[in-house]
Amino acid sequence: MSASRADDNGVLRRVLDTVPALIGYWDAGLRNVMANHAYADYFGLRPDEVRGMHVRDVLGPALFSSNREYIDGALRGEHQQFDRTLTDAAGQIRHTQATYIPDVVDGVVAGFVVHVVDVSPRIAAERARDDAVTLFETSMLNAAIGQAVIDASGRWLQVNQAMCELTGYSADELRQLSFRDITHPDDVAAADLHVAQLLDGERTQIESEKRYIRKDGQTVWVQRNAVIVRASGGHSDDIIIAQIQDITRRKNAEAALARQAVTDALTGLGNRHSLMAQIGALAHPRGAGIGLLFLDLDGFKTVNDTYGHVVGDELLVAVAGRITRTIGDLDIACRIGGDEFVVIIFSAASQEEMENHRVELKRAVGGTYDLASLSATITIAASVGSSWSGGGDHRDLLAVADQHMYRDKVDTRRQAVVAQTITPPNLELDDR
Repeated sequence: MSASRADDNGVLRRVLDTVPALIGYWDAGLRNVMANHAYADYFGLRPDEVRGMHVRDVLGPALFSSNREYIDGALRGEHQQFDRTLTDAAGQIRHTQATYIPDVVDGVVAGFVVHVVDVSPRIAAERARDDAVTLFETSMLNAAIGQAVIDASGRWLQVNQAMCELTGYSADELRQLSFRDITHPDDVAAADLHVAQLLDGERTQIESEKRYIRKDGQTVWVQRNAVIVRASGGHSDDIIIAQIQDITRRKNAEAALARQAVTDALTGLGNRHSLMAQIGALAHPRGAGIGLLFLDLDGFKTVNDTYGHVVGDELLVAVAGRITRTIGDLDIACRIGGDEFVVIIFSAASQEEMENHRVELKRAVGGTYDLASLSATITIAASVGSSWSGGGDHRDLLAVADQHMYRDKVDTRRQAVVAQTITPPNLELDDR
C-alpha cells in the first residue's frame, strides 16, 4: 500500500472515530468489516475487537432478534430506517435512529453500512412537548373558567367547555367565528387594539374587561387575561392564549350600587347627589337654554302627623309619578329631600316658557290622591318656583328657583289648603 493511500486511510479512520454516530460495515455473512470508535460507547467493544465478529455477538441475542427483519431487508437490497431504544455499555438508555444502507456491487448485495444516531435529546424534547400539550389540554378541559387559543387573525382555534357555556356556542360553532363576531360592537375597537399590541410586541399580556354577545342575544361581561405565544414561522403563526371569566354579576352589582348612589330609594327619581352632579355638568357652557323647577308640597308635614309616614311615603311616590308624566322624556326629575323636588328642563327656550312649565307642573301635582293605604282621598297643593338661563354658567339656577318657590308659597298661602275627604265627615288640613 502506498504511503499516500495509507495516509488517506488514517485520515478516514480518524474522521470515523470522531463522529458521535455509530458507523460500521457488515458483509453478507453478517460479519463486521469496519467499525468506528462509537462501538466502544454503545457495546463496550473497541473497533479492532468488533472486526470479524458476527452481528449477533455484538448486539446480543435480544437486540439481534429485534433488528433481524431490518437486517434481512438490507441484505435484500432494501434501504432500512427505524427507531430503537437500547442500553449502552455504561447502562445509559439511548433512543436511537438506525439506518441500514445496502452495498450493492454488480447487482449483488455485498453487505450493508450501519449508521446509528443518538436522538435522545430530540425524543426528550418531543416528550416534554407532548407532556406540555397534554397538561395544557387537561387544564383547559377541567378549568372552571373559559380558556381559548386564538390565532393572529382573531379566529378561535381551541376552546374549552366553560367557554362554550359562557357564550352559548358549541366548540365547532366558535371555531367558525372570530372573537369580533361575539364581541359587543362598542368593545371591538379596544379588543382590536389589544391584539395589535400583543402581535407588535408593545405588550406581552392584556388584562381587560369587555362584553360578549351570547348566542341567545344576552350580553355578558368578562374579565379577559391574554398572553402572546411566539412562533418561529413569523407573526402569522403567533397564537394568543386567553383566560375568560364571567363577571356579569359583579358588573351588575357595581351598576346597582352606582344607581343607588344617585337614586332616591323611595321614588326612584334622582337624589340630591344626582342633582348636584347634573348642575355641575350644566356649569359648562353649552350654548342652550336650561331651566329649573323647584317644587315643595304644601302641608305635607300635616299628612305625616295625621296619617303616619306610610301614607306620607305613598303620597310622595304618587307625586313623583305625576311629575315624571308631566315633564319631557329628556328632562330630569330629582327628589332632594322630604317633600322637595327639582326638575331640570332642557328644552326651555325662555323664562316665559319656563313659567308655562311651572304652571303646568303646579296644576299636575296639586289635587286629589287616592292612596291604597288609606280608605279616603287626600287633596294637596304644591308651591313651584322656576329659573332659566340662556347659556354659560348655570350654577345659580337652583338658588333662584328655590327663592321663586318660596315666593309662590307666600303668595298662595292663604289659598293653599291640604284637604282630606272622609265620608263622613270631611277633614280639612292646612300647612300651619
